[in-house]
Amino acid sequence: MCLTRIALVLVLFANAGLPAAVSAAGVLRRPGPYVLPCTGVELSASYLGDVSGQGPGFLFEIENRTPRTIRLENPVPSSAHWYAQVGNRWMWRSSAGRGGSLVNAENPRGRMFAWRPSVPPSYPQYLMVPAHASRQWTEAMRNHPSIAYQPGCPMCRYPGETRYQAVFAYAYLPAPGEHVANLLRCGLRSAPVPMPPHPAR
Repeated sequence: MCLTRIALVLVLFANAGLPAAVSAAGVLRRPGPYVLPCTGVELSASYLGDVSGQGPGFLFEIENRTPRTIRLENPVPSSAHWYAQVGNRWMWRSSAGRGGSLVNAENPRGRMFAWRPSVPPSYPQYLMVPAHASRQWTEAMRNHPSIAYQPGCPMCRYPGETRYQAVFAYAYLPAPGEHVANLLRCGLRSAPVPMPPHPAR
C-alpha cells in the first residue's frame, strides 16, 4: 500500500507542472480548483515544544497588509506538508489536511490546489483579520489533524534523514451557493518551519 502511495505521488509530481492533461479517451482535463498566492497577506509559523501542557505544536500568525478585513474558513492552516533532510537535499515526506498542495511542486510561489466543498458547510467557523492588522494563535499538533505530524508508513522514510521541517498552507474556495463577505480566495503558504526529529510511525 505504501509503495502504491509513493508511485501515485511520483506520478502527481511528474505531472504537477502541466496546465492540463489528456485522458486515454483524448478528452482534455484541467486540474483544479486552484488559487493563486495572496498578495499582501502572509502566513508564518514557528515550532513550540509545548502548547499549554498539550504537547508540541506551533505558533501561527497571519499578517494582513491589505486595506480590508479578511475572513478565512477554518481550519487555518488547512494543510501541512512535511520534509526530511537527506544529505544536502530536502525530500517530501507526507502531507495532511486539505487545500494548499502545489500544482507545480517545484514552484513554491505557484498555484495551489484549493478545497471546495460540494455544499456549503452547515456550521462554518471563520478566522477574521482586520485591515492592516495581524492575528496570532497557537495550536497543539494532537488537537489539529491538519497539522499533526504524519510521516506515513515506516517504509516511506528515507535512510539517513536527519532533520525535519514543515510548510503550512491555506487554500479554500466557497461551495456553490456559499456567499461569505470578504472570504479569502487566494492561497497562503508559510516558509519552511524547522522542527526537532520525530520518530517515524
